[in-house]
Amino acid sequence: MSERIARAFVAVVPPAPVLDAVADAVALVGPAPAGWRWTPREQWHLTLRFLGAVDDAEAVEAALRTALGPRPGFDVHLGGAGAFPSSRRAGVLWTGVAGGEAALADLAAVAGAALEPLGYERETAQFHPHLTVARVRGRERRDARPLVAALSGIDLGERFAVGEVVLFESRTRPAGARYAARARFPLAGSDNA
Repeated sequence: MSERIARAFVAVVPPAPVLDAVADAVALVGPAPAGWRWTPREQWHLTLRFLGAVDDAEAVEAALRTALGPRPGFDVHLGGAGAFPSSRRAGVLWTGVAGGEAALADLAAVAGAALEPLGYERETAQFHPHLTVARVRGRERRDARPLVAALSGIDLGERFAVGEVVLFESRTRPAGARYAARARFPLAGSDNA
């Protein structure tokens, strides 16, 4: 019998020095304004594909391993900031990707194509790689323009090599979601391969 996962996603995790730079940027912005909460560092990642419920974890892992293994590693640089769905009425504050966005989009497309035969529909929304640094508490939308402006001009670390993709399991708890790495998929030519 195959293993089921309640919620899962596929992502790239920046290395510790880059996450240190993001943490420094958040610290420079200061305490979260009323109605906002900073996301914890252990949740910082670049999502390639959200899967939701996974009925056959082993099949997902096998499909991703086959599709991603031959893909070459590449460099990414974080930079800029924004909010979803808009800066005026935001629920999420993020830092974006200033270099390597096309390579990340290609990697996301490869992962998505590998999962299509397993019943995961092709993404219709444009891929926008980002690292979520804050969320609005509750469902009310807030003006994020001051936060976007404050975060936009701060250095977010050096370029980094993307050498692996991670399948995460997300476990929702009253204190917030916890992410656990379920499987790691090294890319060709990386130190992890």
